[in-house]
Amino acid sequence: MNRDTFSYLGSGKGYTMLLAINKYPQLQDFFLKGQSWIFFCIILFVSLICVSEGNIISGGAYLSVVAGFSLVYAPTLWFVTMRDKLRDSLNKWGYRALWLALFAGYPLLLTGLELAINDFLISGPIFEEDSSNNRETISIMGAFLFAMATLLHVVLENPWMPNFKRFFGRLSVPKIIGLFAIIASMLGVAGSDGFQESTTGLSEPLAVGLFFTGVFQTLLVYAPYLLLFYVHYEFVYRRLLAKRGLLFYGLGMGALVLLFTPVHSFYALLFPAVRHWWVHPAGFHMSVIGEASYAVNVGFTALSIPIILFLEWVRKTKTIALLEKEKTDTELSLLKQQVNPHFFFNTLNNLYSLSLKQDPATPETVLQLSELMRYVIYRAKEERVELQEEVKYLEDYLDLQRIRLYQEADIDFVIDVENPELEVPPLLFIILVENAFKHGIEPAVEDCFLQIELIERGGEITFICHNSREEREEDDHQKPGIGLENMTRRLELLYPDLHELSIRETAVDYRVELTLWEAMPLTAPAPEEDVYEVRYDLDEQLL
Repeated sequence: MNRDTFSYLGSGKGYTMLLAINKYPQLQDFFLKGQSWIFFCIILFVSLICVSEGNIISGGAYLSVVAGFSLVYAPTLWFVTMRDKLRDSLNKWGYRALWLALFAGYPLLLTGLELAINDFLISGPIFEEDSSNNRETISIMGAFLFAMATLLHVVLENPWMPNFKRFFGRLSVPKIIGLFAIIASMLGVAGSDGFQESTTGLSEPLAVGLFFTGVFQTLLVYAPYLLLFYVHYEFVYRRLLAKRGLLFYGLGMGALVLLFTPVHSFYALLFPAVRHWWVHPAGFHMSVIGEASYAVNVGFTALSIPIILFLEWVRKTKTIALLEKEKTDTELSLLKQQVNPHFFFNTLNNLYSLSLKQDPATPETVLQLSELMRYVIYRAKEERVELQEEVKYLEDYLDLQRIRLYQEADIDFVIDVENPELEVPPLLFIILVENAFKHGIEPAVEDCFLQIELIERGGEITFICHNSREEREEDDHQKPGIGLENMTRRLELLYPDLHELSIRETAVDYRVELTLWEAMPLTAPAPEEDVYEVRYDLDEQLL
């Protein structure tokens, strides 16, 4: 492996290769939001045990057992896949009854029927002919599925569970390493022959105290390996490899091991747990230059390379994400700056028309106009506003237009919103309404109409703007203006793959339908952390 190959894994190209899954959002949602893959893995695991116990290790036999279990427990897998839809369509007790029926009652029913998997579904001597053994296997599978379903239900869906995150904070690399080190130290001390000999004949309290003393010593013995990893990552990998190449990187790793091993072995031999229980290789030979110590340190340094590559990928992922966010924020700011003057000029024209007619409603209209401008100047700076605020803005705008128009116009605004507190980008819908007046209502010489519908159901928002226009040739389509282009670009930035904009244009009317498939309430709790946010936090904690 040359320098270019090695550097590629921690480069932006390697990042692109590792993020190829982002091109398939449905696959991401399957793992990040769904649970069916967890239960299918349980089927794979139990099937592997069955094949191993049957002493028939072959791919065909394994797939046969997997297919059999999947078919037998198809109702359970169906429930897991449709869980969200079932929860929405059924009441609380109906959902719980179905849950108990499929995870508790259904396995018991299979057991009572003495279903023989080998005879019914699977060809080949995977299971014994005795149906009681097959019934036991089905029961084991049912117990695994029930245990996992109960665990997920208790952890994810019960509000009475304690908030572990509040007590332990965010997941981070030091916490993961610390937990792993404690578990490894406990296993190492418990499995030591020296510890077993030392505790023979001791009372239970003394043995427990001696055990935890050994665990504490073991943690202190292996703590310097964090320093070894840090020097390897920060200096040898990030500096020496980048400046001098792969050859010097290899020499640097060798020098690091040669310098670290005798110093650490001398330090480790200061602890009785090393000298008497051999929890570190230095205790095997009681020397600072033993072969076992060098072998362990070489292995640790080599095994740390994949972790370093992962951390480099995390760091570059974070950098790229921040750059993309800054680019998006800058572009959205420029688009807003283009939207505001467009509306400003339109409203000034409205006020000018009213003043020419010396309409007695002019003062009230000026006040209403000031409210509109206040919304544009102040609220438009926010990333999101409540849907009810945007609706009020549209209503005020339509009232202003009704006063200004001289021809008969049938203007209808239908509002059907379940959750008015849902958030939307400010000044998003007004572009479509302005275009309807500019190209459909204002040029009309006869009766005209404008029908607007705003419908919200379960966080999905549909906005329909349908207006008449002066008859023209079918192929005479007007080029979209800057307002519609800006709105399209804003949708691409704010709702990527979460919106649909359809336009139907004829010689006499123009209809635009905008659907936002997902909106977040301002008062809702913070969304679950994204996988990348967790990785960023790992990077911040360690680096």
